[in-house]
Amino acid sequence: MASRGRVTAYLPEEIQKALEEWAEEDSRSVSSLATYLLTKSVREGQEQKKDKSESDRP
Repeated sequence: MASRGRVTAYLPEEIQKALEEWAEEDSRSVSSLATYLLTKSVREGQEQKKDKSESDRP
């Protein structure tokens, strides 16, 4: 099994509540939702960086 990192985040109350509601709607934990959202964001950022570096080539 691959090792997994742990992150602690301090969120504004309204964001915490929104995440809790979203997680409940998706029948998942807040932790699982946060993992999904962070993974998606990092991958999109990596793709943007990759696309930008490819467009900078002559």
